[in-house]
Amino acid sequence: MDTFIKFILINLLFISLPILSSNASITSNNQGLGHLIAALTKIDKPKSLKVAKELTSSNNSYDLIIRRANLNILDADEISNAIKKISHQKVPVLKTISMSFNKDLKDEGIIKILNVLPTTTSTIAFVECGITDIGGQKIIDWAYNQKAIKQIYLEGNFFSKNIINQFMKLKKDKPDITMIIEWPSEGFKKMVLDNYK
Repeated sequence: MDTFIKFILINLLFISLPILSSNASITSNNQGLGHLIAALTKIDKPKSLKVAKELTSSNNSYDLIIRRANLNILDADEISNAIKKISHQKVPVLKTISMSFNKDLKDEGIIKILNVLPTTTSTIAFVECGITDIGGQKIIDWAYNQKAIKQIYLEGNFFSKNIINQFMKLKKDKPDITMIIEWPSEGFKKMVLDNYK
């Protein structure tokens, strides 16, 4: 997409959001998501543009599902800045974030995202994102401090046995969390790969 056209679209988005609805709640939610829509548009990849177009909030909350989008560390920076801006506005609140199958996010990109996730986030999915023990330890530390977290999905990353054991300890300490850290079987892996696009 031409840079000038992108600039115009982003600015039109921010100008038009307040008049999209006379309902204050809907307008507020749309304005909050405008930061994320703008970031996804700026990333300018087919999947980010698709997600930007379809992103909505409901009951003052939203989910960010952006799998297989060829995202990298710079893209994570754009997305994390947008999430941070939305969090400062209080609503809508982020409930679920799935950035699975973006192998170039790596530890640095995942840590950027974790650093801005609000306390309302109940599900994180970073399957096959190139995460090592550095990112794994950050996720463990983050999860211990989050009351809302209920689901963690991290299959297909590069965790040592030591970090896997620490995840198992987290599961024991916080038994309400559903957690998958390794592929339990080839059949399960195939099902996920076939169904989570």
